[in-house]
Amino acid sequence: MPQFLVAPEDVGRAAFCLRGPEAFHAVKVMRLGVGAELDLFDGKGGRFKGVIEAVHADGSVTGKVTATSSAGAGRSPATLNLYLGLLKASHWDYALEKCTELGVSSFTPLLTPRTVVLLHEIERAKAKAERWSRLIMAAAKQCGRADLPAVRDAAQFRDAIRALKGKGLVLLAWEGMKGATAGEILGPAIRGAILNDAPKPLDVSLFIGPEGGFSEDEVELARAEGAVVFGLGPRVLRAETAAVAAAALLQYELGVV
Repeated sequence: MPQFLVAPEDVGRAAFCLRGPEAFHAVKVMRLGVGAELDLFDGKGGRFKGVIEAVHADGSVTGKVTATSSAGAGRSPATLNLYLGLLKASHWDYALEKCTELGVSSFTPLLTPRTVVLLHEIERAKAKAERWSRLIMAAAKQCGRADLPAVRDAAQFRDAIRALKGKGLVLLAWEGMKGATAGEILGPAIRGAILNDAPKPLDVSLFIGPEGGFSEDEVELARAEGAVVFGLGPRVLRAETAAVAAAALLQYELGVV
C-alpha cells in the first residue's frame, strides 16, 4: 500500500486531514474513497494507519486514525549526514534519491576548488529546493521511510570540515587512498566512535568529493581536523556512485543492511 505524506499539524491520535497534492493523489489517482485504508507518515518519523471518512469539495480528505507508531524499521541507528560535492543536475538528483532510500539524514552541497558546476548553477540550486524536496518525498514514500532528510545550504569544504571537528565521526572517501580496504577502516572507526559517544546516538558526517575529486591538500586538512580517510576500491567511481556506495557500506557496518 502506498504511503501518503501528512503534515504533522494535520494528524493526531484520533484524526487526520490530507491536503493538496497528496489528497489529489489519493482520491484522483489511486481512486480511494470513503472507507478506504491509508498508510500515512508525517516526515518526522511518525507512522499512522487511517480510514477515509470524507472527501471534501476543496479536495481535502479527512478520516480517523486507527493505529500509530514511531519509525523504527528503515531508520538508521545513527545520524548519517552526507556532504557531497555539488554535481550537475541529473547526477545530484540521482544521489538525493538513492541516498534517501539508504537512510541518509541530511544533504549538504559541498563547494570545492574542483567543483565543476558553475557559480550561476550554485545560485540556481537555491531555487531548486522545492524540486529537491519533492524528489526526496517520492523516494521516502517508495522505500517506506517515515522521516524526510533535510537539504542544507551549500558550504565551502574548508568551513564544513573545520566546523565538524570533535563532533561525532567524520569520514572522507578519497580515490587516492591506497592500502587498507574500506571494511578494514570503517568497521573499527565506527565501533570506536560508538564507544566514545555512548549512550548518545552516533553522528556520522560523510564527505564525498565533486566530479574532480578532493585534492591532496583537502585530504590533509581533513585528516588534521580529525577525519578518517578511506577508499572505495581500485576503481575511480563517479561522485554520485561513490555517495551511494559509501552510504551503503556505512549502513552495513551500522547493522542496518
